Amino acid sequence: MTRNNHHADEHIFHYVGHKILILVFMNFKFRKLAVIFTLILIIQSCGLLKEDNNQINYKSLDFEDYNPPKEPTYVNLEDWLVHPEKQSENEFLSVNTNLKRADVFFIVPTLYQDRKETSWNSDVYNEEFSNILMQSSIKYQSTAWLSSANLYSPNYRQAHFRVFEEKYWKNGGEDAFEIAYSDIKRSFEVFLKEFNKGKPIIIAGHSQGAGHAKRLLKDFFDGKELSDKLIAAYLVGTKITEDDFFDLELMNKPDQTGGYVTWNTYKVLKDEKKYDLTIDRLWLSDAQVTNPITWTDYVSKDYNDHKGFLWLNQKVFPNAVVIESIDEAVNIKTPKMGFPKSLLVSFLKDYHKGDINIFWEDIRQNSILRTRKYFQNQN
Repeated sequence: MTRNNHHADEHIFHYVGHKILILVFMNFKFRKLAVIFTLILIIQSCGLLKEDNNQINYKSLDFEDYNPPKEPTYVNLEDWLVHPEKQSENEFLSVNTNLKRADVFFIVPTLYQDRKETSWNSDVYNEEFSNILMQSSIKYQSTAWLSSANLYSPNYRQAHFRVFEEKYWKNGGEDAFEIAYSDIKRSFEVFLKEFNKGKPIIIAGHSQGAGHAKRLLKDFFDGKELSDKLIAAYLVGTKITEDDFFDLELMNKPDQTGGYVTWNTYKVLKDEKKYDLTIDRLWLSDAQVTNPITWTDYVSKDYNDHKGFLWLNQKVFPNAVVIESIDEAVNIKTPKMGFPKSLLVSFLKDYHKGDINIFWEDIRQNSILRTRKYFQNQN
């Protein structure tokens, strides 16, 4: 696994603002400018406008001396970020009532990335970190599937961001990744035994979460009886090749079921090599790609085809994105959402963090379509 050295927030499109200090001017005409200027400064301070490839040195424990955080069992609801039976104060989860005929198992991406953190894995029982996951990936990513299925998302001991750098991967990172996947596998086994009750399943994940989702498909679905229960898998922000599975295939129709879709999002840049991007294109050289607007291999340059970008205020902006080309990834121009949102997004060079947000409404509608088609095929 090879990724560029990068420490920017794993979700720039949906976790920019929890510490925003807005300057209030007496004259309303200048107030918007003040807010824009402040947001730009915040984005810069988070490293989101970084345009160099300087290597970051992380502090790290020797893995041989490492005592991993407490192992979750997933029998208790406290071990789940989201569960239909778990009460939540978050309004965006109010529709997660376990009344739908299908389930979605969503795996969050890497948000454990403090460069001063010496642990290899996050602590499931750290309430502050769990809240970060809830107010970022759960709120702005997992909700894309809430209209089609009951949402389950395990809180797992995710591997620290540094493990994706080669020098850390070979010296404890791979073991930390195994700890993370062991949690995912255990949670899915409990999910199947205690909660799923034979309902069809959507598997979804982003970045590290998509990597774990790929292994989950191999262990439980590929060439196995449970594949009959698979509506679709959304493996977003990772590398999937045609050799990764024996039987499961890349779906190339919007209503196809029983397979997977996958993509990575890049901004069209004049000189991409200038920027420190989360995923190196060289690593994606033989990656499979789905168009998350048309859900085919067809490249449409009509903005009207785009269903919607989920922005920070949870408002969906349709007709904002057009895919310029598809190679080992989908390549898009700066989304059009009006002033000042498009201006703010124009400063961002790395779109990995927005792999789901950018196509949030497209995913929502597509998951509904595939779920309906699955049940039609059962009749």
